[in-house]
Amino acid sequence: MSEITHKKSRWYRNWKWILPTTAILTFIFIFFIMTGDAIFRYGSVYVQPSLVNNAIEIAKENDLVIEKLGELSPHDFFRLLEGEVQYMDHNNGIAITVGIRSINGKKAKLDIIAYQNGQDWEYQKITIRIKKPIKETIKILER
Repeated sequence: MSEITHKKSRWYRNWKWILPTTAILTFIFIFFIMTGDAIFRYGSVYVQPSLVNNAIEIAKENDLVIEKLGELSPHDFFRLLEGEVQYMDHNNGIAITVGIRSINGKKAKLDIIAYQNGQDWEYQKITIRIKKPIKETIKILER
């Protein structure tokens, strides 16, 4: 006597891994559409911490910055996310805005325009923008 066996469909047998994999790939695709190349822009600045750290050291020496903000706290990656990164001149120049804070909690933005000269960065412009209590811009360096 012949028995008829019914094979379950491919979808029914494999839905437990197809559905989560499809959901994860869809989420990754939507994430990259929404953020564009932001991961690569911020990541390349994160790999070169001297770019922002040297600008902060230059700003720490300015008397007006010390008067208005006090001593600046060290830079960390999450303050980079408060700003914006733009590359110029075939990735040889950069315009970056970074959130900075003083040790006593005052917030400001550090704007940097720099060009790469070999392994070093040559700063063209460094300014600090303060919003509170009044809007004020402090020019640190301008060439």
